[in-house]
Amino acid sequence: MALDACYHAIPYEPLLERAMQDRDAAEGAVQFFDTLATDDISNYWDEPICLELAPVARRIVTERPGILDRRLSTRGWDAVYWLLAPNRRNQQEQDPTGLAEIAVFGAEPFASGATATQGFPLRFVRPPTARIVAEYIESSLDSAARLFDAEAMKASSVYKGPWDRDHLLDLLAKYAQLYRLAADLDECVLVVLD
Repeated sequence: MALDACYHAIPYEPLLERAMQDRDAAEGAVQFFDTLATDDISNYWDEPICLELAPVARRIVTERPGILDRRLSTRGWDAVYWLLAPNRRNQQEQDPTGLAEIAVFGAEPFASGATATQGFPLRFVRPPTARIVAEYIESSLDSAARLFDAEAMKASSVYKGPWDRDHLLDLLAKYAQLYRLAADLDECVLVVLD
């Protein structure tokens, strides 16, 4: 069983706003935003919430050009976390308000209690926080290059090795770019661990 982290730029209104109070909207529609926005789901998906929100997702794609490209999916999320967070490198507890944790795991759960299919809470980052996260990651790029240590990562049981330094530094830059772009376009970043 693989655990990927997927990050999607999505405007707060109307989908995330609805998902805050409606677990079905979060788990059935927001989590599968790309599919709803691009596929004719009526042929294979009969969940009423998905059928209701598919036209909304398509409208968002029309109104926000390039939104489907504002996404990132990776199994290297724990390596990114290790590079960004001193507490992760020291095998200490997560800091729920730490910028490294927000970058990798999101800032805010849905009030509806929505989870991804494997049970991890769906979380998101609002645009002002996304800007702060982008700045934090950008300011960490030089230190991340110096901190990279595959043996230490292995000893810390970082998920999904082996790790390549250049790949991880590029991945960090992609995280920063996604968060910055989402903030600039007044979009949230939905975080799905699944």
